[in-house]
Amino acid sequence: MNRLKMAFGAMVGAAALSLTCAPAMAATTVYPVGSPNFFLTSGTPTSPSITAVFFKGFSKTGVFDDTFEFTIPQNGVGSGSISTSFSGNRTKVTITDLLINGVSYVALGSSGGQSFTLAGIPIISGVKNTIQVIGKVSGSGSYAGTATFQATVVPEIATWGMMLGGIGLIGGALRRRQTATSFA
Repeated sequence: MNRLKMAFGAMVGAAALSLTCAPAMAATTVYPVGSPNFFLTSGTPTSPSITAVFFKGFSKTGVFDDTFEFTIPQNGVGSGSISTSFSGNRTKVTITDLLINGVSYVALGSSGGQSFTLAGIPIISGVKNTIQVIGKVSGSGSYAGTATFQATVVPEIATWGMMLGGIGLIGGALRRRQTATSFA
């Protein structure tokens, strides 16, 4: 029985040691609109055009997983950009993945940083939208981004009716004009 206890204790000890030696994963940090790291710079949630900024600064080496959440009460299209910059490998922020509403996007890299520029991302009314930035930091650094939303304008029924009535009047005027010229 003592051998069984010793074997079990050794297995538990090995498992605990492997967990403490494993690299630490970054817990997801969530920033809603209005937090210090994610806020509107122009417009309101019901404006036809909205612009927001999001950013994060780091002072030590590690990994990060930041999620910025927002809900807009209208349909539209989103666009934006995010970038990092650094002077060398001692202070470097690297974005390893950028996900918008669960879709992954690829960064354009250079010796001085990375940049993402995106457009045409559908934003659905009343649904929680997310911008997730995952990466690693060597030393210190930061990333910053902007997000722009443009509402999709859908004409009201009265507007459609006026437009169809106007087309009908133009068509009638053209037909009448042709008829009048054929008798002259």
